Amino acid sequence: MADYSLGYGGIGSGLDITGMVEKLVAAERAPADSRLNRIETGAKYKISALGTVSSAFSNLETALKALKASDAFDNRAVKVGTDATLGATVGKGTPSGIYNIEVLDLATANKWMANTAVAADQTFGAGKLTLTVAGEAIEIYIAEGARLVDVRSAINDAARSKGVQASVITSNAGQFLSIGSDKTGAANTVSLSFSEGGSDLQALVTSMEERVPAADARISIDGLEVTADNNKITDAVPGMVLDLKTKGTSVVTVSSDLTASRKLLQDFVTAYNAAITSINTATKYDAENDTPSALTGDAQMRSASGQLRGLLGNLLSDLSAQGLDAKTLGLQTKGYPSSDGTLVLDATKFDAAMTADPEKIRNAFTGDTGFAAKLQTAVGSYIGTEGAFTQRTNSLNAQIKDVTSQRTALEARMEAVGNRYKAQFVALDSMISQMNTTSSYLSQQLAALAAQT
Repeated sequence: MADYSLGYGGIGSGLDITGMVEKLVAAERAPADSRLNRIETGAKYKISALGTVSSAFSNLETALKALKASDAFDNRAVKVGTDATLGATVGKGTPSGIYNIEVLDLATANKWMANTAVAADQTFGAGKLTLTVAGEAIEIYIAEGARLVDVRSAINDAARSKGVQASVITSNAGQFLSIGSDKTGAANTVSLSFSEGGSDLQALVTSMEERVPAADARISIDGLEVTADNNKITDAVPGMVLDLKTKGTSVVTVSSDLTASRKLLQDFVTAYNAAITSINTATKYDAENDTPSALTGDAQMRSASGQLRGLLGNLLSDLSAQGLDAKTLGLQTKGYPSSDGTLVLDATKFDAAMTADPEKIRNAFTGDTGFAAKLQTAVGSYIGTEGAFTQRTNSLNAQIKDVTSQRTALEARMEAVGNRYKAQFVALDSMISQMNTTSSYLSQQLAALAAQT
């Protein structure tokens, strides 16, 4: 705001020149301020509404991408007859069916234990042991005077990286050396042999007994035997992971995951409805209060809504032609009196259709030529860097930027106007001051003449 103060009042006129200048400038700039404020407020109002609609369209595009995916309806559900025997998880594409599974053997890790106790203070002479892990020989050197805990440490230092752990178990009878692998499977055997040293060290090695053999897991799936080196079998049935728990039999049933498939379509319905509702909200007119919304009567909004509704109607007709009408699929637009262009999905009808012919539904909705792809193309034309809504928003932002430039120019222009008014009032004040001085002088002269007579 320009400063029009004089630093003194009007000497000749006694007028508040500063106040008068400020009021004149304010009156002159008011129409321009009002126009610029109206443009800026309107642009921001529309940008906000467009942002809401664009966000809804973006969410719709995300839902359509998921619906379009080739594996969109390939989710599977699994049911295990006997949880105590095994657990099972399945992924997309796991073949549906009933699998009779028998757990014949669990995979085990090799474990050895000495059968002769050793006193805690007993020492061993120097020597060398050989630990063989999965066919690989590892030399272990025992120092003179080593106790059993030192033998344990020597084994661990040499073989821990191979998945072998030695420990000392203390009982009432004394201490016992234990050696075990943390890897299951028949190939992961562990053995300890004496290479050189005293008889005491040799006796320790000789006393080692196998307590748990290294063994593979064995199962039978519908009569076919499968083996694995661990109890989590991942490659017997595509996408199925079996977690073996104990010997026994169980039945694993794999079927289409109706809940996941229904959610996929319901997510689309929810996103589509949100997109239509966002347009309806942005363009509605409040007749009771005679108040329009940000985009009431907007041609672009009418076009977007009309395109979506028209395309959806055509696509629903296409579905009907494929035997997936509203009665069969359960997907339809709301009818009177709530016909606002939104969709509803009948879960019961959809589940029945999905159970009866999942392949038909998959073919209708997925892929580059399916329902989702066609609708996604239309939605995508409005969003993204080149989308119609984005271009419109950019244009409105440019308007706001132009308003800022116009305000800067207006400020400079009004400052010049104010300075002009100020100069005019100062000149007027100076003239009045001179007139007052002349008037005072004349009054004095007339008074003097009157005194002489």
